[in-house]
Amino acid sequence: MRRSVGSGRVRGMRWITPIALAAALLVTEPLTVGTNFVGAAWAQDHDRARDAVQAGRARPLGEILQSLRGRYPGRLLDARLVQGGGERLTYKIRILDPEGRVVALTVDAKSGRVMRVRRGGRG
Repeated sequence: MRRSVGSGRVRGMRWITPIALAAALLVTEPLTVGTNFVGAAWAQDHDRARDAVQAGRARPLGEILQSLRGRYPGRLLDARLVQGGGERLTYKIRILDPEGRVVALTVDAKSGRVMRVRRGGRG
């Protein structure tokens, strides 16, 4: 099993691991009506991502994030695995850059190639 990317310094900015981000959401999000808990959707996404990595359809998110650090410094805001048309999987990643702008990346989950970069306003 490969090691996930931990929290670390990237050009003065702190990266938050997806698990730490999810844990923070689980602690701060209230329960919704009925038995639907905010963590259920995250757990299902996590299982789907793990299965895709094990099947060779995607690289681990930690590897993808490590490869992006030099080109896209900043703090990780969000990362999720999305299935597009057909069988293609992509990672949708949002980073807060050192200038305080949100950078939205679409990355091919199998190759790690950055397919799209959108730079937004201040976060």
